[in-house]
Amino acid sequence: MKTFKKIISNKYLLSILGIVFFFLLWTAIYFIAGQRQSVFPSPIETIQEAFSYLGDAYIYKCIWGSLERMLIGFGIASILGIIVGVIVGNYTNLKYVFNPTMIALKAIPTAAIVFLFLVMAGLRNAPIYVVAIIVFPMVYEATVSGYNHVPDEILQAARVDSNNRLYTNFKIKFPLSFPYIALGLVSSFALSFKIEIMAEVISGSSSYGLGRAIQSAYINSTTGLVSTFAYAFIAIVVMLIVSLIIAIIKKVTKLNDLIEAK
Repeated sequence: MKTFKKIISNKYLLSILGIVFFFLLWTAIYFIAGQRQSVFPSPIETIQEAFSYLGDAYIYKCIWGSLERMLIGFGIASILGIIVGVIVGNYTNLKYVFNPTMIALKAIPTAAIVFLFLVMAGLRNAPIYVVAIIVFPMVYEATVSGYNHVPDEILQAARVDSNNRLYTNFKIKFPLSFPYIALGLVSSFALSFKIEIMAEVISGSSSYGLGRAIQSAYINSTTGLVSTFAYAFIAIVVMLIVSLIIAIIKKVTKLNDLIEAK
């Protein structure tokens, strides 16, 4: 019984079991689909195809292309989200002005945003703005939440020491809010990569990118969906690596513990 409890509490073993289950499910669907590569390719052939791409410079250009645009969009969203969040955090009544916009940004279908920026910004830049638009409300809300959780007694003591709003923000409010802001940034970072790839697929971006590689493989492949799944598998692996890095950052910085301690 103790051994069983130890097994089900071991997160690494459970992660391995989760991966095994994923591939078993994939294999089961492959056989249910009639073992036809044009409908649903097998995991073995997909992984073999994916590994064959690793020797080609094209895949690394695609990975970097997606990461570059994602980082630009994420950077824009982070800067604007923090700035607007700090303003609303200081003037709380302004949240009633921004809330309808934030709700609208979160409610608008991603595909609609892609086509909007496709017209406004072109094939190459559309995914950048899509990432920025979707991540912006998340960073904004994290910043406002951080400012709202600054203890009142600390703010009252700060007013006694100095009534300078800039001093209060840079020396007290922002540092105390930073765990919330950092957690919002870290949590939205991995999501940004998925959004970037999806935007590339929908927009039909002609630049290097994993989304472009997936779309091109689907259109031009003569071997069914093997190549399409192979590029998608590489994208999943990259996202898992990004998520792992994010999890390590959270653990090292203890962001969740800092927030719970507040």
